[in-house]
Amino acid sequence: MDQRLFLAIALSMLVLIGYYLIFPPPTPQKPKPAATTEASAPAKAGTTTAPATTATPGSPADAAMGVQPAAAPPRPVAPAVPAQLQGKLVHVETPLYVADVNTRGGILGDFKLAHYKVDKKNINWGDVLPFLRNMPYLKHWLVEEPVDTKAHEDMAAKPEIGVSPLALRFIGEDSLTREVADANFQPDQNSLMVKSGDKGGTLVLKGSTPDGLTIEKRLTFHPDSYIVDYAVSVVNYGKAPRQLRIAEMFGEGPQGAHLPKHYRSHTGPIWRAAGKLKTEDPDDVSPTRQVADPNWMGITSTYFITVAQAKTPIAHGFYESKEVPYGKDKLWVAAYGMELPAVILGADKMITSQFKLYLGPKRVSEMAKFGSKLDSSLDLTLDILAQPMLTLMRWFYSFTGNYGWSIILLTIVVRALLFPLTYRGMLNIKRMQKLQPRMKSLREKFKNDKEKLNREMMAMYKKYKMNPLGGCLPIALQIPIFFALYSALLGAIELRHEPFLWWITDLSAKDGLYVTPLLMGVSMFMQQRMTPTSVDPTQAKIMMWMPVVFTFFMVNFPSGLVLYWLTSNALSVAQQMVINRIQVPEPQD
Repeated sequence: MDQRLFLAIALSMLVLIGYYLIFPPPTPQKPKPAATTEASAPAKAGTTTAPATTATPGSPADAAMGVQPAAAPPRPVAPAVPAQLQGKLVHVETPLYVADVNTRGGILGDFKLAHYKVDKKNINWGDVLPFLRNMPYLKHWLVEEPVDTKAHEDMAAKPEIGVSPLALRFIGEDSLTREVADANFQPDQNSLMVKSGDKGGTLVLKGSTPDGLTIEKRLTFHPDSYIVDYAVSVVNYGKAPRQLRIAEMFGEGPQGAHLPKHYRSHTGPIWRAAGKLKTEDPDDVSPTRQVADPNWMGITSTYFITVAQAKTPIAHGFYESKEVPYGKDKLWVAAYGMELPAVILGADKMITSQFKLYLGPKRVSEMAKFGSKLDSSLDLTLDILAQPMLTLMRWFYSFTGNYGWSIILLTIVVRALLFPLTYRGMLNIKRMQKLQPRMKSLREKFKNDKEKLNREMMAMYKKYKMNPLGGCLPIALQIPIFFALYSALLGAIELRHEPFLWWITDLSAKDGLYVTPLLMGVSMFMQQRMTPTSVDPTQAKIMMWMPVVFTFFMVNFPSGLVLYWLTSNALSVAQQMVINRIQVPEPQD
């Protein structure tokens, strides 16, 4: 193989990987809001109602359809509960999570996953050799923030930009929005326990405002999924019609900002519309961005996602974001919601909106319960390769019980499938090596005539039935496989906090002792030295730096991905040892 081409391929792979890590996907075009209408319902007998209309947010009269909201239920006998600044928490517990619903505003306070902790201690050289922690130039690398092993992932993230999950916003009526946010909703029960085998449990909260609006929130929790059914009814018990533009707010979702950028996937807005998955970085939706007719929309991090899907008509979805302090740096945080069609709500009339929520891990089996192709939120690169490899890795885990060994077995399978091409490619390199004296002679003979040299070289390849690119094909095939596996392993929640052996306690985190990246570099160097080459001294020196470059590049990669590359290199070295024993005859004239 012409080593100039090998060098170009290797450097190209570095550039492509760097581009994949640094640059986000292209910004989708801003869609136009889509107008929708409320479903009609018969008016309550004996009640006079004002005409009802629905409209797009900017011009209610332009889209008037004459559709009436549903009749309101009888007005509660109990008087309105006065607003107060302190609410109480209604505790909800299922086998998969625990949640706290705050009666002040009827918002979601916490939604903590029972089987997923926030972080896991990663062993580093400061643990092996404690005296290193006292060296000033190593403190930054060896002293980590304490890990709270009791804390679990919370899908209802702290409202950094003031957007609480399940809050209501009345557009154009800030005072009404504040009244509802401060209102003390009355729950129908003080706690809710949903056990395995139950059909589910429902929590109902009711609140009201001084001017006659009553709001009912109905949350249904399920024991076997991370799905929450959510319904909101707004009733006008006042004497006059009310023109309302209501926005349902779903919060800021999991942030994932504590993960280093070099091994986290997309964090921020994600939605599916018109059959396509779309993502944006939080700063790219600043200050707001509308989403027309979303199938679902939410906020994603590397391993977790919160999603809302409207089951009744909406005007549009939207995102908003702000920059907030984060330690010594700043962080862009996005929140999302859905705006209902504008409506004139007559006296004793009610409108109801319904949603399906998913607050949980990006695990394919769980997302399948939600449906609507939520598993596409994994956003895999070359998913035609990545999906089968993930499936095979999970299958290996079913009988190894260790994802580290599963990655090794997956690597063996990939290398076995590539072996026929690898074998032919390596033999082709050895045969090309036999032609080096003739090639050198041609270069000297036609050093002043490049066109003649190329013709003579091609004639020689044809004569001896050589393919100058034959040795490059196995390397070229490994590039898309590497990208696909990188994408698959980077966001594979199966690897999160999963140990392998000894010091590798988390396959989704970097090797804190840097042993596997160094071994990967050594194996790459050995492979390079064992592979027959024909490069000139200058090129040889450049190629000798490739293992160093790759080692430095992979120092902060997830250890599961480094394990794949290390195993692949080790197998390549073994293959090369066998092939180097094969004697290739001299080319016959």
